[in-house]
Amino acid sequence: MSPTGEVTTLGSWEADNVTLAQVDAELSNLRRHEQRAAVRTSVLTLVAVVDSPTAAAMVWGIVHDLGIRHPSRTIVLDVGDRGGDDGSGVDASVWVQAMESDGRVVCFEDLLLTVRGKARHHLDSIVEPFALPDVPMVVWLPARLPSAGDPLMAAANRVVVDSRAVKEAGTDALARSLILSRRLPVADLSWIRLAPWRSLLAGLFEGGVHRPFLDGVFQVEVTGNEGPRHLLGGWLLRRLGLPAGLVQLTAGEHVSLRLEATADGRSATFSVARSGPERVIRACVDIESGPSLEQVVTMREQWPSLALAGALTRVGHDEVYEEALSGARELQSA
Repeated sequence: MSPTGEVTTLGSWEADNVTLAQVDAELSNLRRHEQRAAVRTSVLTLVAVVDSPTAAAMVWGIVHDLGIRHPSRTIVLDVGDRGGDDGSGVDASVWVQAMESDGRVVCFEDLLLTVRGKARHHLDSIVEPFALPDVPMVVWLPARLPSAGDPLMAAANRVVVDSRAVKEAGTDALARSLILSRRLPVADLSWIRLAPWRSLLAGLFEGGVHRPFLDGVFQVEVTGNEGPRHLLGGWLLRRLGLPAGLVQLTAGEHVSLRLEATADGRSATFSVARSGPERVIRACVDIESGPSLEQVVTMREQWPSLALAGALTRVGHDEVYEEALSGARELQSA
């Protein structure tokens, strides 16, 4: 067995131009001949759709970095356009894996299916034979959103997207995410990564001195990339019940929030910002003729795997996220 937390490959198989029945048979054969993998420990089927071997490698790195937190049968579908819809075929690589942590061994399977031609338009039929029974199927789209009527969505119990990483304009991505969220529970990695900013800002208004300013917010400024700044702006719009005209969105490399407010005749500024390349977020309060406060939080490492872990943990609809999407749409049309 490998050192703690590392993945050990117990058996593998690969071949080109295979049938799905062949893949399923070889996967069963690998498990049958590897006694250490006899007990599967999977809490879900995770399907990731990518368009290149590089993107597939990124997915494997993040999934394996999860460790034993969310053991799954992971199916990576590489659907990169290599020849259009001419012909159809599947190349497959299969691994039976194990990981040990704190004396506990977790066994799981990884499948890489390179899908060519017209089969790329029927991914539901590709993954169906490999979906584990009695556990959820989560579809992860690292850099795109599903097309209208995507049949893979009918097979999914939950969908994981990243509104910051999609290749279309961020505002269009948020609009499509809102539509998708009405069909299925959606976890947006961009939204999950914004949790420290949201938590720190909420914390600034705790206590009798600061809370009264919540009712006197008269200006909001949100800076960041297109998707994140719209999500945060929409969240504040809905949470505070503000008119859209009071929320200003500005492009920027890093996320920052700034609220101007009044209470009892005094003005105050509340801000949460990552201002530079340091992985540090500063939360500040400056009250006229009153106390000032500053908190500094260091961002955690392993953000890709931590964000995915948060997405896989959530069950059902995220009503606050969906509310933020709705607010973002209002800001777009204002």
